[in-house]
Amino acid sequence: MNTQLARLQKRVAQTIRHGSDMLNDLILETAAVPRPIRIGIYADAYLLRLDEALRSNYPKLHLLLGDDDFLALTRRYLDTQPSRQPNIRWFGDQLAVLLDNQTPYADVPAFAELARFEWALGLAFDAADTSTPGPAILSTLADEDWQEIQPNWHPSLSVMAFNWNTLAIWRALDADEAPPDPQTIPSYWAIWRDSLQPCYRSLADDEAALLLSMQAGQPFGDACAALLAWHSADEAPNRAVALLSQWLHDGWISNLQTVVEITHPASI
Repeated sequence: MNTQLARLQKRVAQTIRHGSDMLNDLILETAAVPRPIRIGIYADAYLLRLDEALRSNYPKLHLLLGDDDFLALTRRYLDTQPSRQPNIRWFGDQLAVLLDNQTPYADVPAFAELARFEWALGLAFDAADTSTPGPAILSTLADEDWQEIQPNWHPSLSVMAFNWNTLAIWRALDADEAPPDPQTIPSYWAIWRDSLQPCYRSLADDEAALLLSMQAGQPFGDACAALLAWHSADEAPNRAVALLSQWLHDGWISNLQTVVEITHPASI
């Protein structure tokens, strides 16, 4: 890039973002439109465009806070995380971190959880598409394979742990209803995409334990031990198979491999 142009771009960015006087020598001033007003037009347009992008990524958080407070949040976010991505879609990816750590937002932990959930919905929508085999693939497994099963998870799938009634708040806002007050209600949720539609559902504690164990890389046989906190040794395998079948039905799994296939892939 031309160094003179790069310096000019930097001066423009500094002026728009921080209200500096670095462009005073380049901006025409008239009695009708003073220099600060001319600069302010561009600075306001920049802020409002990014506020619009943040609203698009966090629509329910915007509803919860209202226009003015959300604009204040956008200003705060820009101060700590200026936009550096050429694609505006990714503006706001660190918003939950700010909500977690800066007052007054950190005083209401449900704000950060709501932001994480909305960002996860967006990631699920944008995730790559892969084919899913469905439960029928289980019938192709040999008896000796079951112990070593490791799924290839669909790219859109994520699992989230919440400590608050975040989904109840989100659902109320989505239905144009008054949201409930934040309450401490620990829960696990899965987020994924079905065709073009982001989806979510709650997870029972035993399902979350098995799913997280397998996502951490444990083969099926070892991960079944996570169910022993809820089920007997006789019941746990049947429950695990039922859950695995449900995940395949829901399209959470792109393929099943065994540990042997992963560590010693077949040559082509």
